[in-house]
Amino acid sequence: MKAKISDHPMKKVAVIGAGLSGLVTIKELIEESHSVVCFEQEDDIGGAFYNKESKGGIYNEMHLTVSNYFMSFSSHLPEDLKRRFWTASEYLEYLHSFVEKFALKKFIRFKTEVVNITQVDEETWKVFYKDQSGDLQSEYFDSIAICSGKFRNPNVPNIQGLESFKGRIHHSFNYKTPEQFEGKKVVCIGIGESGSDIVHQISKVADAAHLVVNRPKSIISRIIFGDTGDSRTTRAAHYSFLVNQSIFEASLKKRVMARGIRHYQNKNQGQLSAIWMWKYLVKFGLHGEFTNKNDVFFQDIDFERLKLHMFGIDHVVEDGVVLNDGSKIECTDIMLSTGYKTQFDVIDHPAANEVADNVRNNYCHMIHPDLRESLVWIGFVRPDVGGVPTIAELQARYYASLLSKRRELPADDVLREKVKTMKAKEEFYFSLEPDKSENVRYLKFTTYLAGLIGAEAKWYKLILNPRLFFNFYHGSMVAAQFRLQGHGKNYKAAKDFINKKVGVTRAPLSHLAFFIPLGTVLSAVAPVFRRIVKMLNIEDVDFNMKNDFLSIEDIIRYQWPGGKSISHLNSSTPLKQIFTKDYEWEGFRYFLRERYAVDPRITVNSTITIGDLDRMLQTDTEVEPA
Repeated sequence: MKAKISDHPMKKVAVIGAGLSGLVTIKELIEESHSVVCFEQEDDIGGAFYNKESKGGIYNEMHLTVSNYFMSFSSHLPEDLKRRFWTASEYLEYLHSFVEKFALKKFIRFKTEVVNITQVDEETWKVFYKDQSGDLQSEYFDSIAICSGKFRNPNVPNIQGLESFKGRIHHSFNYKTPEQFEGKKVVCIGIGESGSDIVHQISKVADAAHLVVNRPKSIISRIIFGDTGDSRTTRAAHYSFLVNQSIFEASLKKRVMARGIRHYQNKNQGQLSAIWMWKYLVKFGLHGEFTNKNDVFFQDIDFERLKLHMFGIDHVVEDGVVLNDGSKIECTDIMLSTGYKTQFDVIDHPAANEVADNVRNNYCHMIHPDLRESLVWIGFVRPDVGGVPTIAELQARYYASLLSKRRELPADDVLREKVKTMKAKEEFYFSLEPDKSENVRYLKFTTYLAGLIGAEAKWYKLILNPRLFFNFYHGSMVAAQFRLQGHGKNYKAAKDFINKKVGVTRAPLSHLAFFIPLGTVLSAVAPVFRRIVKMLNIEDVDFNMKNDFLSIEDIIRYQWPGGKSISHLNSSTPLKQIFTKDYEWEGFRYFLRERYAVDPRITVNSTITIGDLDRMLQTDTEVEPA
């Protein structure tokens, strides 16, 4: 809903945090002529990307998992000629150049810790803070933007017996370099994007390194066909059925993948690489969870520097961990890459607790119905693909437009209904990660936000420029796409960036020859396919989970990728001897549990034979665990 620009009142706004979200919020607010004070407890900008020895949350040699073109703002496009992954220090340099370009530093109070935020009335907030000298001060504001991020409070999982461990327990928040793990026996728990880097570094120096996961999570390779993996984050790809939300479609994709893997195996003498096995075991492909964009640790599994365990931890003992399959791993150190807890203890309002519990209680992850635009959260998102900066910038633009009365929020009852609807959709899409409330779908979320501020590019307005239209549809969905139209547009700069840097006409030949025709065809037939699926009521059919074969030999031959190349199978053959790599055996055990409910405590016995399991599967005879 639009409002008259003449109604624009100048607001005094507090921005909490000078990381990427805080900086872009400052920039958008001052462009709307608001008065801004940013509180930053460190002595420099950067937030999670500011690296120093006394500060946790970032480690040395860190490379971003999102390419430079997705990590930049539409108002400050990168000058890099090619896609690449910036290091944390390079990204910090980019943020410094952003601050310098828009002269933002004068709005930031460094070494200033906010200790309490209290609502005085519906239009006023009081911020209590400690200044550089440590003295307690206070100041009044019309509105508050929380941009502090969630990477501040390490989450230590409630694992039975963890307090009894006699070795050292670490959290990725405090990790800097791997030298302290030289000669150690280390168990690494968790496989997020930072966890992938950390386990990779540890495995190169430790005497023994183990990776423990509860299940394989969806992972995209960093480099695909010579380009960054996110180069295929395009509208065409999103409109194709391969990445639509449908269990039926995910199962179809999985079956196609299985055929491709078997072909790959036959050409490579039956050796199953860890990443291919992992992708086969992922439950629904790219569906249902956040996609990890860091595959660096797979080389360590292939080279046997890192041992993979897929059955999670049951409990911890003095000298190691015991897994859910009953096996024990002796270790001297435990590394927890288990994420962070969201806390807003400094905000003295019950809505803050609701947001800390689940950020989806906010409209667009930013506006609580009880607080509306008087206190908002910016940047508390985790897109399945793409980058946070694009979303944070769109949120900041929306927030600034609300304060300037160019846009208005819906009435309270409508706003609550919108929150309820959006929350339900996100929970359905990310059903495999119900505790990760920051997760959002990049295309849906950015398109919706762009529509709120009138910056959504309309295809029919681009069609008169065929090259731009083609690159808009087949090129990467970077932030520049939201500067082509609407308030705050910069058409020429956005067009040049899309055409000359991220457009598909700049992609490698392999992309043009394969992905473009594929994306065009699939995105064209997707609506028809989706309608047929719904009409036939086969949305939830997962035909890949049917028990088509009854013998273990048939399961290996026809259901396990690369199984046709395995020879000399008979009932007396110990199952473990069939697999040349430990991780292959671990993956097959996981497959048996997920598909045939075979208790992993049974297959932990390395002497169990094909005949033993055949009897269990075909006659439902109970096989005693080892």
